[in-house]
Amino acid sequence: MNVIQEIETRLPEQAVVGFRRLIGQARVKDPILLQERAMARMVAQAQWILNRVGTDGIRLTQAGHLPPAVVVEAAAALDWGWPISVNREVHLSPLQELRGHLRDVGLLRISKGMLLLTKKGRALAGNPRELWWHLARTIHHSRTPAVSDATRLLLLFVATRGLDRREDYLVTLARALGSLGWVQSDGQEPTTDSVWHLVDTKWRLLNRLSVFEQTDAWHGDRSAVTVGGAAFARAALQSEAPVAG
Repeated sequence: MNVIQEIETRLPEQAVVGFRRLIGQARVKDPILLQERAMARMVAQAQWILNRVGTDGIRLTQAGHLPPAVVVEAAAALDWGWPISVNREVHLSPLQELRGHLRDVGLLRISKGMLLLTKKGRALAGNPRELWWHLARTIHHSRTPAVSDATRLLLLFVATRGLDRREDYLVTLARALGSLGWVQSDGQEPTTDSVWHLVDTKWRLLNRLSVFEQTDAWHGDRSAVTVGGAAFARAALQSEAPVAG
């Protein structure tokens, strides 16, 4: 059972027909047809981090951040969509968040103050296609069930390529999460603000992976989905749902 089929099992009966129609619009069952060079472009930032860590690893600062020299390297090598020049990781949140995500999905680890590749990270550092697939299969992983559900639904709407603004995604996600029975801590239905709190980090990560069209602005509502972004979302939705228990 893939992750989107698992969500269907928890929907009220009256919502199933519409949900299946949405799955059809998203072409979730389609084969993933994307050239390797397109995959490589999408994972370029992640691959750069893995290759920079390399076999020797990187000694982190006492605060646990990348050293300034490495941050400057990253800023020079790649476009992070950041409006100012920086040399501290805490001031380059796209880099900091992506590094954290690569650790969360088992590609990086920290040992005795060193940032190191895991066995999986070493295997994928030189293979952009398999790195792309690994990131797609794990993008929805979270220790927080509401975040996992919100991310999977977000990916479903991304795969349809039918929404143009971030606000449209949030409104639609709030309704969908409500259908799954999610409520806020006060018992109220999900709002766009509460949904953004769930998906903001994942949204920025999808931006880093070029799932959304990039604009000249370094901030704002970038939600038109690329061809590669739709393929990435479908690949994510085809992954197997975790086995309960």
